[in-house]
Amino acid sequence: MFINVSNHVSSRWGAEQTSVAQALGGEIRDIKFPNVPPTATTEEVTKMADELAAEVGFEDTVMVSGEFSLTYALTKMLRAMHVTVVVACTERTVEEVVKPDGSVEKKAVFRFVAFREVV
Repeated sequence: MFINVSNHVSSRWGAEQTSVAQALGGEIRDIKFPNVPPTATTEEVTKMADELAAEVGFEDTVMVSGEFSLTYALTKMLRAMHVTVVVACTERTVEEVVKPDGSVEKKAVFRFVAFREVV
């Protein structure tokens, strides 16, 4: 199974990203990446990581994407469990449009390229 621990639900992924994820782990299961309050202590973040690691279990491949301290703690735990952890690699294209009032509107488009293992 391919576990997606992020706020980017797999039903909104493009065909290429879905296909690559399925090739890595089969069925895709989403687990919502929790909100990490900026006031959270290290102990609270560690507890969140413990709970997520227990929910993930010993699956084949897990993509983790979210707030950095929780992502790091969870990745460290999963790797200790011999779970393959990956991140999505994307190409970002930004278009800037200057509006008549002088304000600038930016549009960013992210295109999936690959999953990269976290080592």
